[in-house]
Amino acid sequence: MLINGESSDSSPINSSTPHSFFKTPPGRQRPTFFFFSIPFQTPPRSPVPTMTESKEGQLNQPYYGPAIPPAQIPPLESHPPPGRKFDAYSLLCAFTRITTIFIIIIGLIVLALWLIYQPQSIKVFAETASLSTFNLSAAGNDSLLTYNVAVNFTFRNPNRKYSIYYERLDAQAFYGAYQIGAMGFPRIYQRRKDTVPVSMVFEGRVVVAAGDESVAGSYSREKGEGFFNVQVKMYVVVRLKMVVVKSVKFKPDVDCDLWIPAPGNATSLAAGFARTKCDVNNFS
Repeated sequence: MLINGESSDSSPINSSTPHSFFKTPPGRQRPTFFFFSIPFQTPPRSPVPTMTESKEGQLNQPYYGPAIPPAQIPPLESHPPPGRKFDAYSLLCAFTRITTIFIIIIGLIVLALWLIYQPQSIKVFAETASLSTFNLSAAGNDSLLTYNVAVNFTFRNPNRKYSIYYERLDAQAFYGAYQIGAMGFPRIYQRRKDTVPVSMVFEGRVVVAAGDESVAGSYSREKGEGFFNVQVKMYVVVRLKMVVVKSVKFKPDVDCDLWIPAPGNATSLAAGFARTKCDVNNFS
C-alpha cells in the first residue's frame, strides 16, 4: 500500500490504537492523520397520534360523501302493567266508596238548595162549613149527640221552587173532649204555587156520659149564640220535591178552630160562615 508516495506492508489493524488504522514500520516517522468527528443527528420524529386524536382528526376533516342519516334510537319496549286481580272484597270496597261519594255530593247539593230556597209552610183555610144536623138529646141516663158536619178546606203551596207530596192526610173532628168523626185521604200531589181543595164530611152520633156537664153546658150556650164550636185536627206527612230531588218527610200539625152557624137559627145562617185560617205547626 502506498502512503505519501511510499509503499508499506499491509498489517493488521491495531485495535488498541483508537486513531490509527495502520502500523508504522520502525525508523519511520509515523504520518499524522486528522480525524474530524461529525456528530450524527437523528432527524426529529413526528409524534404518533393516539387513537383519540386520530378519531378527532378524522371528525374535524370535511366530509364530501352522501348524507349521513340520523341515528336511529331503538324504541323502548313497553310492557303492559300486570293485571290487577279483583276479588269480591275489593269490588265491595270500591262500590261502597263510590256510593258514599255520590250520597255526600247529593246531600251537599240538597243542603245548598235548601239554604238558598228556604221552603215556606203550607197554608190551610176552611172556606165553608155547615151543620145539617147537630142535636144533643137524652138517651136514658146518658146523652146522645147526633151530628152532620161538612167542611171544605183549601191547601195552598206558596213555594215557587218546591212541589209537595202529601203522603198522609188524616183528619179528626172534636166537639169539646169528644171525637165526633175521623177520615183519611189518599196521597195528593200539589204543584208549585198551586191550591188543592179538600172536602170533609163527619156524620154520626156519639154518647155523652151522664154527669158530664161541660158538654151539656157548652151546647146550651152555643145554641143560644147561634154558632157551634167544632175543632178539626189534621195530621199530615209531606215531602218536598225540587226537580228530581225529594226532601225528608215533614209532619206538620194542622189545627182549625171553626165556628159554624147553628141549624135553624136564622140570624147565624144569614151571617154565614166566616173563612177561617188554620194553624200549621212543625212544618220545618
